[in-house]
Parts: sequence; structure tokens; C-alpha cells
Amino acid sequence: MSNFVLEAKKRDLLKKEASKKYRKEGFIPANIYGQGENVNILIKKDAFEKITPKVSRATIIDISLEGNKTYQTLIKDYDKDHLKGNFLHVDFYELKKGKPVHVSIPLVCTGSPIGLKKFGVFETIKNTVKVECLPENLVENISVDVSNLDINQSFFVKDLVIDTKKFKVLDHEDEVIANVIPADK
Repeated sequence: MSNFVLEAKKRDLLKKEASKKYRKEGFIPANIYGQGENVNILIKKDAFEKITPKVSRATIIDISLEGNKTYQTLIKDYDKDHLKGNFLHVDFYELKKGKPVHVSIPLVCTGSPIGLKKFGVFETIKNTVKVECLPENLVENISVDVSNLDINQSFFVKDLVIDTKKFKVLDHEDEVIANVIPADK
């Protein structure tokens, strides 16, 4: 899995007025937390917006703080101005090698269900699966082959083909990921 890199600089001013000033200058106020002291940083708005379409909350992002220290992180949360579409703040969670992390990994359905040929309707119920794993085992997504689904059949969490030595699935095994239902429902 390829890591993304963001350059950051230390953020000294933490008040609301300072955050507005930083945003006008093209930065997004952010925090790194999880393995000790929280670190208040600024990341370039353009650089962050460039990578966001390519990352999920299971994507490792290396944050280089003023070229002195690099933090291996995941995006934990963010605030966004929903009217203008601008990021207002980002929280990054620092990973520690050898320490398990809980993360939601996107599910990608592949194949064409056989039930579609019988005029069934394919539904995706669940888009992510929660797992516990070591940071070095993180994957961008988990593939779900739905090609064998017929009408009135479902694909469950327990049906995932996943390396149980690397991943502990935290979602209930009987949760439905996808199904094919009759068109008349």
C-alpha cells in the first residue's frame, strides 16, 4: 500500500481568530493525537484537497513536521464547511508500529450477481467493515465478489475472504453486506 505524504508546520496560535487567518493564508488547522502529546499543526489546503479523493480512513498518511519528524497517521475526523466545501479542521490519529488499530476498511463489490439476469435488484447494505489490525497490515479496501448472488440471497460479513491472522473483524458476522431482491419488492 502506498503512503501519502503531507508537509506540515507547527501551529502556535490556537484561537478561533488565528484559525480563520490560517485558512485565508491557504492552510488547514489540524491535530495529531494518539501516541502521547497532541501536536497542533497546519497543513496546506491544496495538498490535502489533492489527496482526499484518493484516500479513505484506512489510508496511511505520513505527515512530515517541518522536515524534522514524520508521523504515520490515519484521518480520524474532519470538519467541513458544507456550503463552501472547504475543510475547516482535520484530526489525524498517529499509528505506532506493532500496536493494533481499529479501522473501518471500505468494501468494494466486484462481479455481476446472477440474480440480475433474472430481473433481481442488487442492493449494497454495508460499505465498510470494522477491523482490528496492525498498521503494517492495513489495506485500501476489501474486495467482495458478489457474482454468485441469486435472487433472495445475501452476502454476509462472515462470507468475507479475509486473512484472519492479520485482521480481526469487529462487525457482527451476520450483518448483511449486499443482497439481491426480487424487482417487485
